[in-house]
Amino acid sequence: MPKLDGTETKTAFAARVGLTKGRISQLVAEGLPVRSDGRIDVAEGLAWIETNLDPARRYKGGAPSATTRTATLAEAKRLHEIVKVQRARLAFEREQGKLIDADEARRTVFARARAECDAHLAWVQRTAPLLAAELGADPRATFAALDRMMREHLEHLADLPLGSFGDGD
Repeated sequence: MPKLDGTETKTAFAARVGLTKGRISQLVAEGLPVRSDGRIDVAEGLAWIETNLDPARRYKGGAPSATTRTATLAEAKRLHEIVKVQRARLAFEREQGKLIDADEARRTVFARARAECDAHLAWVQRTAPLLAAELGADPRATFAALDRMMREHLEHLADLPLGSFGDGD
């Protein structure tokens, strides 16, 4: 593999990056650094192209050279490493308990809501006869009224958006 610490002619640099000599001249006019002797410092030139040239337009002058394919492979490897680091960070956060599985959270919230609903309705069944006896009212009418009111209340709670309950603090 050619060294990156040397200088090259515009023609050699164009071949390195998979562009035409004419395109390199255009890029020099746009700011690609060139030495006073007309040669291009390879490392500076590659850095400038990486920073200033849209990746989708880099190979308009022809097919990428072997060097450019290597650079593309290097970029793919770099992106792969970034993904691996992100996955490792997520796994670490999960181990610390900072992340949970979304499906598991949905199942847990649903199970909790179902259990609370059932507990409220069971409370009505236990409380209605006691309330009727204390007030001297008809137990069936007391149960029917209390059951209707509890179901309306639960329906109202179910219609509230989750954000309206606060953050639990």
